[in-house]
Amino acid sequence: MAHSLRRALSALAAPLLAVTLATIPAAPAHADDTPPSPLDKPGYTLDFSEEFDGTTLDTDRWLPYYLPHWTSEREKAKARYTIADGVLTERIDADTPAWNSRYDTTVKISSIQTYNKDWWHRFNGSMPNDHHEPDFNGYTTKYGYFEIRAKNSNVGGGGHQALWLVGTDDTTSASANPEIDMVETFFNKPNNWRIAAYGWGNPDFLSNWYLSDAAVPSGSPTTEYHTYGMEWTPTELKFYYDGQLYRTIPDAPNMPMGMIMGIYTDAGSGQHNDVWPKTWSVDYVRVWKKNGGYPESYYRLKNRETGQYVDDDGSGTAKYGALPATDLSTQWAVENAEGGHVRFKNRETGAYLHMENQTGNVQTGTVPGTYWSAQWTRETVDDRIRLKNRWKGTYAHTESRTGSVQYGNAPPGWWTSQWTLEPVG
Repeated sequence: MAHSLRRALSALAAPLLAVTLATIPAAPAHADDTPPSPLDKPGYTLDFSEEFDGTTLDTDRWLPYYLPHWTSEREKAKARYTIADGVLTERIDADTPAWNSRYDTTVKISSIQTYNKDWWHRFNGSMPNDHHEPDFNGYTTKYGYFEIRAKNSNVGGGGHQALWLVGTDDTTSASANPEIDMVETFFNKPNNWRIAAYGWGNPDFLSNWYLSDAAVPSGSPTTEYHTYGMEWTPTELKFYYDGQLYRTIPDAPNMPMGMIMGIYTDAGSGQHNDVWPKTWSVDYVRVWKKNGGYPESYYRLKNRETGQYVDDDGSGTAKYGALPATDLSTQWAVENAEGGHVRFKNRETGAYLHMENQTGNVQTGTVPGTYWSAQWTRETVDDRIRLKNRWKGTYAHTESRTGSVQYGNAPPGWWTSQWTLEPVG
C-alpha cells in the first residue's frame, strides 16, 4: 500500500481502524536465515514461481514501472534493481527522482508489478490518468497461498518495502478495487511486520482499514531472510511468518488481483534520511493453489420450530418449506460483509435475502452490497443462530406460519426465530 495513507486522506475514505493486538515479544538480536520453502506444498499445486534466476527480469511477468499511467514522465516510474545469485534487489538511490511530483510530492519509488491498466489504483482522487498505457497482465489470480522470502532494508529513517495486491475488476476511473498489503514494513521499525488491508469502495471487502504493525516472533528481518505467507480464501486472509500463523483477517476480497512489489520513501512512512542506497532483497515470490480449488460453501437455513428450509421461488419473497437438499433454491452462500455482518446469496437465483422494501416479509432480490437491509448478524442461542437485520435490528422468523419468512422483534426464546445452518455440497 505504498500510497494508502495518502489516498485515504485525499479521498476522505473511512477512518483508520487500528486493530489492538496482543503484545509479541521483541525479536532476538540474531537468528539464522529461514530456509526457502519446498516447491512441493502438500495439498497444493504451484501456480506462480518467480525465483529470480539469471540476471534479467522476466518482462512477460513483470512490468518494471510503477503505475506509469499516472505520471507524465514515464522514466521517473522506472524501477532500479539488480538480479544476481537468485535474488532481486530493488534500490532507491540519492538521485532517484520523485515519480510524480505534481500529485505525490517527494515520493520516490522503485517497484515492479504483474498488472497494469489505465485508471488502476487511483490513490489520489484528484489525479487524472495522465496518458494511455498498454494493458499489461503478467499474472493476476483469485485465491491461493502467497509466499515471499525476503531480507528487509536496514537503513532506518522514513520509507518502507512492500508486496501488495490490488483488485482488477473495476476498470473505471473510480478504481474501487480492494487492496491487501501483505508486506508493508517501515524502515524505522526493523523488527516489525506491518500488514494492512482495505476495500477502497468495494462493497464486499473491508470498509475500514485493517492495520497490524507488531514485532515478528523471532529473527532479525533486516539481516536475515525470512518467509512471509498469506492464505487467501473466499472468506478470510491468514498470514504466516516462517510458516507459523501470525495474523488472521476474517474477510477477503472476491476478485482477481495483481501484485505490486517495491521499495518507497516518503509515502506515508515518514521522511527519508540520507543513507543511500536503500535496498531490499527478495529471494522468490510464489503462489500455490489448493488442490480442488476454492469452491463456495453453501448452506440450508433450517427453522427450529417448523423443521423447514428457506428457499427463493423467484417471487421476491423468501419462503420456507419441506424441500429436498438437492433443491438449489434452498441453498445459500454466506458472504462476508463489513463489520462482521454477512449476506445470504441464493445458489439458484443469485438473489440476496433483504428487507429493503419493508413489506413485513424477508425479501429476495438484487441489492447492492453496501445496503444494510441485506446484511445480517448471526446471534447464537441454544447452539443455533438468530438472524438480526443490520438496518432495522429485527429478526427473521416464522411465527405466523404463513409460508413466508417474516421479520420483527422476536424474543430470543422463540423457536420460530432460531435457525440452523446446514452445510451442503
